[in-house]
Amino acid sequence: MRFYSKSTPALLVAGVLTATLIGLSGCGSDSGSTSEPESAPTATLEVAAQGFDSLEELSDYVAQSLDGVEVSLESETNPDFNQETEPERLHVDFTSDENEAKDLEATAFIVQATSQAAFDYDILMVTGVVSAGEWSYLYDRSTVEDLTADGHIAVADIWDSAEQSFDTIHL
Repeated sequence: MRFYSKSTPALLVAGVLTATLIGLSGCGSDSGSTSEPESAPTATLEVAAQGFDSLEELSDYVAQSLDGVEVSLESETNPDFNQETEPERLHVDFTSDENEAKDLEATAFIVQATSQAAFDYDILMVTGVVSAGEWSYLYDRSTVEDLTADGHIAVADIWDSAEQSFDTIHL
């Protein structure tokens, strides 16, 4: 004698539904990446209306939008700096979350703010500090001025405009 439960179809349906929900939720498989999806960068940023007479003013302005900001001049941080033979580098470092769109926007934001610096520097070095290391883009002062000449800056092209780059994070 065979025994058939009246609840067998209900259990079968419940099992199929559970398996489907687990598959859809991603709990049943390794999705390969836990980072948030990247968004498209903003098209352009307006150039800062205010000028910056000191590193502190520039640093305060940039720190309003970015985490972990450090602004320094090479001549102030490098005891071996030779003012007569070396270009004055303006370093702007910030904490990056490795999101390419956000890092592009942050770089453009720093370039547009730095274009309003009244103090002397020859090269701007923008560095994103991440858990895996860091990435950097270098811009001559004339490039910074050219990029911001019409009152705004194109975000998507900011890294392509750099004179040099060191970036193994955004490959």
